[in-house]
Amino acid sequence: MRLPVLTVLFIAAVLFGENRAASAQSENSYRWCATYATKGGTPSCYFATREQCMETISGIGGSCSENPYHVAAVRPVHVAAARKHTSKNSHAAAR
Repeated sequence: MRLPVLTVLFIAAVLFGENRAASAQSENSYRWCATYATKGGTPSCYFATREQCMETISGIGGSCSENPYHVAAVRPVHVAAARKHTSKNSHAAAR
């Protein structure tokens, strides 16, 4: 009796559990990385602008470079705006 109950609980956990793959990146993808002279050259990619990066490394040494893994945010298209744009083109073609 114990084995079927454990099996059902395991299947329920698999089906209803949150299945998210681990990601090395944070939820926000920052465009700029600082490579510090004192930390062995490991980049720290937590800067939205080059200016933020330059301010951080000033006085301690290092360099700033663009994040090779930066993913630009894709803005969703508003449905009403897309329909409005499409309707203008369809009316012009009908004339």
